[in-house]
Amino acid sequence: MLTPDTNLVNQLNQEAPTFWSSKPDSTIILAEQALSISSTLAYTKGQMLAYRNLGLGHYEKGNYGEAVQSYKRAIALSQEMEETSFQARLHSNIAMAYLALGAHDEALVNLNEALAIAEKEKLISTLAHVHHNIGMVYHYQFKNDQAIQFYDKSLQLYESNGDTTHSTFILGNMAHLFLKKKNFKKAEALYFKSLTLAEKQQNKKAIGNALQSLGAFFMEKGNYQKALAYFFQAKEVLTSTGEQTEYLRLLDNLATCYAKLGNDILANRFATKSLDLAKKQQQLYYIQTAANQLAKLYEKKGHHKQALDYYKQAITAADSLYSQRNKEELVRMEEKYKYQKDQEQAKLIYHMQLKKQRQFLYGAVALVFVLMVTAFLLYSNIKQKHKTNRILKETNNLLEEQHVQLESSNHFKEQLISLVAHDVRHPITSLQKVLSLFENKHLSPEEIQQLMSYSHQDVNNLIHLLDDLLLWVRLQLRYTKLQKTVFLIEDVLQPICELYQKKARDKNIQLVATYDLGTKVYADEEAIATVIRNLIDNSIKFSHPGAVVHIRTTSAANNRRIKIQIIDTGIGMSEKTIKNLFTVSTYARQYGTQNEEGSGLGIQICRHYLQLNNSELFVESTFGKGTTFWFEIDTAEETTEN
Repeated sequence: MLTPDTNLVNQLNQEAPTFWSSKPDSTIILAEQALSISSTLAYTKGQMLAYRNLGLGHYEKGNYGEAVQSYKRAIALSQEMEETSFQARLHSNIAMAYLALGAHDEALVNLNEALAIAEKEKLISTLAHVHHNIGMVYHYQFKNDQAIQFYDKSLQLYESNGDTTHSTFILGNMAHLFLKKKNFKKAEALYFKSLTLAEKQQNKKAIGNALQSLGAFFMEKGNYQKALAYFFQAKEVLTSTGEQTEYLRLLDNLATCYAKLGNDILANRFATKSLDLAKKQQQLYYIQTAANQLAKLYEKKGHHKQALDYYKQAITAADSLYSQRNKEELVRMEEKYKYQKDQEQAKLIYHMQLKKQRQFLYGAVALVFVLMVTAFLLYSNIKQKHKTNRILKETNNLLEEQHVQLESSNHFKEQLISLVAHDVRHPITSLQKVLSLFENKHLSPEEIQQLMSYSHQDVNNLIHLLDDLLLWVRLQLRYTKLQKTVFLIEDVLQPICELYQKKARDKNIQLVATYDLGTKVYADEEAIATVIRNLIDNSIKFSHPGAVVHIRTTSAANNRRIKIQIIDTGIGMSEKTIKNLFTVSTYARQYGTQNEEGSGLGIQICRHYLQLNNSELFVESTFGKGTTFWFEIDTAEETTEN
């Protein structure tokens, strides 16, 4: 039964979404009021709708991590209430927040869940919404044909359900993709169709969006005067609607168009307005684009100090928008939320036990003739209380241990992200500067040759870093599938030795391999090859010219496994370095004897692959004298006997 208080909650939840696109702060304020009242009343439906509205507001403001958390709580409550249709829509909404975070896999997982529910329940409107959002994911992934296919399906579903309110935006999205495919005729037809439909519906937001898209279309074709005409029509419409995000996009387009026309004064004026509004709304994408435009304009005028300041603002906004730390923060927030929920549940059980205990005590005082029964029940409840407290303590200890592990893992990942951010940015920035100098013809042929040589080395190092990083990410996401087979050990060692002979000769290092022909082993061949390659590469890297690197295989102690050793006479390692080498939270990284760079991920990759093959990596080293790495793998005979 509804009460005046629940009616107020419903009123707040109905009003909150009406502001999400023009005044997202108002949406958040109203949703928080609804959540506070409904939580006090234990009004589950009110809480569910309030969390949904919080997700809408935070998403529009660009607070995508908070949007994900709000949507997750709304989904949990919808499952509790068995609100299936609402749950499908929420999965579709949360997917867009994941998409904004760059988490495309999570977005598609939620969209597929929404699709399954909508198809089962025959929810046509939700099916249309899900197909549109799947199209958005493919749009962001530059899979243009797949995106067009899902947009078109969404359009058909909406219109078959008698709903044309979304058609104008979907047509615009399809037109953007045809424009990217350079199909100008098709793109122009779709843009004008979108505008005609918006005008027919008298939907000012859609009209402004369509007019702006036509302006962008003609700007892409180089017809800047016609583009400006459409942009100013859109400006008039959007000003009347109060639509902030589209208005930001419009200011960005006007600045770009005037820059194309060579009117730097007006380009500067609109870029400055865009930057001020974007900062006010904390729209990181438009802060980045506006700051970049202003930097180029000031650089063109020779005002290098102002240009540098705007470039820094653009880089800061880009780092905040695309940094992997967004995903790390999201993981920490999810773990914190899970921990809080477990704590609340445990406290609820505890308070319920206390309540029962009091009831039994009151019964004993009122009814003396059942004193023995009440005493027995009291004893049982006290025993249950101790059991509950013990379980609670064990749960807290487990959660604390998981929290420590998560902090350790996050510390390692933050170190890794910091290194990658530096090592990826440095060569690309260097190359960009070289190309800029080359384009402006500020360099002599000798200087060009020298700088290109340095850039070539930087790019090679970057490629090695990306190879190691991608392999590491693949291992962390558990995409590794073990495929153990029987193979000859020489089939792995011979090609690897041939591969590294040139690198060894270039450094005047002798590479010697000693192994028994015909030795059959049972393991994942690619994994073992990866381990041996990494270890040989490290030995060459940390050896001085004139040294020797040995690759040796021998029978293990039980004669059912073989021992593979990589021995060098290089710089060796101190006891502290060895101690930290296998610590996950320590990011070990050294330069070779000729300042060769490494990603620092090789040893972690080796350990992971060996664990998958029922093995372990060992090391012995003396500082200044050399290092020996070894591991053991099963022979084919051992596998057969088992």
